[in-house]
Amino acid sequence: MKTLNKIIRLLQKLQLYKEDVEYTYAPDDLHIEVLNFWKSQRKEDVWLYQFVVHHCADYLTKSNSLLLSSVFGPRRAIDKSKSKVKLFYTGENVRRFHEYRDYCLSSVDISLGFDYIDATNYLRFPIWLFYFFAVDFHQRDIQVVLDNFYQPGSSAKDKFCAMVCSHDKNGIRSRLYHALSEIEQVDSAGSFMPNTNELKSKFNNDKISFLKQYKFNICPENTNHDGYVTEKLFEAIRAGTVPIYWGAKGQPEPDVLNHDAIVRWDDKFSVKKVMRIVEDLHSSKKRYQEFTAQPKFKDTAAEYIADRFSRLRNLLIEKFEHH
Repeated sequence: MKTLNKIIRLLQKLQLYKEDVEYTYAPDDLHIEVLNFWKSQRKEDVWLYQFVVHHCADYLTKSNSLLLSSVFGPRRAIDKSKSKVKLFYTGENVRRFHEYRDYCLSSVDISLGFDYIDATNYLRFPIWLFYFFAVDFHQRDIQVVLDNFYQPGSSAKDKFCAMVCSHDKNGIRSRLYHALSEIEQVDSAGSFMPNTNELKSKFNNDKISFLKQYKFNICPENTNHDGYVTEKLFEAIRAGTVPIYWGAKGQPEPDVLNHDAIVRWDDKFSVKKVMRIVEDLHSSKKRYQEFTAQPKFKDTAAEYIADRFSRLRNLLIEKFEHH
């Protein structure tokens, strides 16, 4: 079976195999069809679903239905969909999903993801936007969130460094964990290399509350690809801990984040240099306070985020009006 799966993945990569699927066109009462999204999430809880309902409910009819689709299922289901407007979204690195490496640009009306792509039906819409901003937010609401993202002094940082992750396929987390453990104990609260159960037993799996205890947080991405930024970095900022970050080619969200407030590990220097930076901040209360006092967001952040929302709304309305 493993050999067969490998052959299928290879054929998919070469675009020589398309999985046949049973498909039934079954939009809900709001005329929205949801395919290939996260199995553990109700469709009503999907941020994009809420966004469409809030901004475009008047455009949705029996003859003007919408498909919301993602990568957690066969692409043939998207191709077979009878919805009038088709939207594809992924917060995942599509290089792991061979069928979706082209972002379905030729198959859908709107495609959303983290990559920087120049296409009329594509909009960069990274997954971290879903975590901190409501679907009805305008720029002023977004600015309020950013201004209050973390309140300095709201919790004591009496512990050194935390790591919360479930795997380490690229070895980055292990390297950072072992290097920083030479300074002081690193508490690992996820399923990978666990040495504390406080996240669950004391904080009921509230990651941000757990991280608030720590001066530093090891929070690399799963892959180091231009533009690929998830919620991990933003969760560290929200917790008021210093992010120790790897990913996005060392340039995470340049229109949003102040990179001087992040300890970044990229190809320009070794893990030993990261270790020296952390050790220096950890050993000096003054230098640590100066580092954490820096603004976390650029002045352009709220404008950039509001622009993503506005562009998505306009794209949806444009497609509805032309069908």
